[in-house]
Amino acid sequence: MHLVASRLTQPAFWAWVSIPGAEPPLPCPVRIEEAPRRLRVGDVCTVRSTQVVVHAVASCPDTQGMVHDMVSCRITTGRLSQGASVVELSRPGLAVAIVTLSDKGSRGERVDESGPAVLEVLREHLAITVHAVVVLPDEPSLLKRALVDFCLIQGFDLVVTTGGTGLTSRDITPEVTAAVVERRLPGFETAMLLAALSKTHHAVISRAVVGTLGGSIVLNLPGSPKAVRENLSAILPALPHALAKLQGDEADCAYRP
Repeated sequence: MHLVASRLTQPAFWAWVSIPGAEPPLPCPVRIEEAPRRLRVGDVCTVRSTQVVVHAVASCPDTQGMVHDMVSCRITTGRLSQGASVVELSRPGLAVAIVTLSDKGSRGERVDESGPAVLEVLREHLAITVHAVVVLPDEPSLLKRALVDFCLIQGFDLVVTTGGTGLTSRDITPEVTAAVVERRLPGFETAMLLAALSKTHHAVISRAVVGTLGGSIVLNLPGSPKAVRENLSAILPALPHALAKLQGDEADCAYRP
């Protein structure tokens, strides 16, 4: 893979993932050539002592109707030089998106505590390269759009929702998630339920869904920070292995104490 800079860039910039014979849909200071796969949020491009992290991915049509990938990048160490450079593509940590479902939170009437709690717990146990946190109202169309974008366009490894798993008329998270994911992960769902039941009998009303969409795992969590920690503790040990298998790891799955 090659990274070609037409001019010196700021620490944050957009790059075009070039297609042979095609012109970029928008002017970009940097283009990426011969990428071995579609780039995803959390990818790290290393050019000698310079590291560039992909923070967002967008699809942009040109005047001929051809769709191109544009990636938002941020230089974390060093600086880019003009001209072409050979790039080493790696993925040293996870890209995590956290979606808090809260009507009041989306209107600024309530401080989101569960979203930061999710990030705090994940950072204690996992290496995270990039994270995104959003607060949405309990609207099915908005949640569906976010899940599809985070999983299939941006390529986040893990998309965690918090809130909306109960029984009120506005609790729509499980229905939307179940309609979007390609495969359910009932073992994860059961482990979280058992962990929650050990703390409170009210956990029986949780309808949390866990499943896969593309190369991402989508995970529903309750809306309280306490429940977030209890549920995550049950599935964190298995999460890296599950993601590795989902994303193509062919190593032996045999248990090794």
